[in-house]
Amino acid sequence: MALYPNILFHFTKKNSLYSILDSTFRVSYARERIIGGVNKKEFAVPMVSFSDLRLSELKQNIGTYGKFGIGLTKKWAIESGLNPVMYASQQSHFTANFIEGIEKFFQLVNKSNDSSGNYETAYNNTLNTLRYIKNYKGDLIRPGKKTKPNYVFANEREWRFVPPISDEIDSFVPIEKVRTSQQKTRYNQKVRNVTLHFQPDDIQYLIVEKDSDINDLIRHLRQVKNRFSPETIDRLSSRILTYDQIENDV
Repeated sequence: MALYPNILFHFTKKNSLYSILDSTFRVSYARERIIGGVNKKEFAVPMVSFSDLRLSELKQNIGTYGKFGIGLTKKWAIESGLNPVMYASQQSHFTANFIEGIEKFFQLVNKSNDSSGNYETAYNNTLNTLRYIKNYKGDLIRPGKKTKPNYVFANEREWRFVPPISDEIDSFVPIEKVRTSQQKTRYNQKVRNVTLHFQPDDIQYLIVEKDSDINDLIRHLRQVKNRFSPETIDRLSSRILTYDQIENDV
């Protein structure tokens, strides 16, 4: 048996899952904090996140970001440009040196007289790496919920879809501009047209909170007639799992 599964899961709330099934994934800004020694970077990045977990491993993670979810093939993920996150220890020299190196690179670019833009392009390509780095362990901070200290982010085995750095969207947003939910909502509106598409056949599992949610989900799939054929709905109906099942049986 391979170490990693062939499915990636995305967890969210009920309305968000229905919206994904209606159309597709829409990127939104996620607040990130990367600490390396005494160095720290806080920012927000537009993305869609997934977990590279087996069904038997979901019970350790389901509920952290929502009790509704969708599982899609890893083949789809790779072809769509998703990439695994690289986890970095707060105490490692690598993390501290990388953050410091980016800061110094930025200073050099600002001081340069490169009219061709080559230095800026090289800096952006280096900075892009930061969008795929997360601390191995740290504080899990979620709006309206108690902070979880020493949360092991690496247990999520996260993959991300992150739009390419461009002039059309803010690829990095300073944390002070997205501290409140109202600020974050304003930035999400700016990227509401940036999407991550999938086909119905890419779906392998759907997850709902409880048994009473199953029929509602099937009815919703039937209402989205232009996306889900009767054959696809029949297939997905047999692949709906509940939060309780995963907690107690898987």
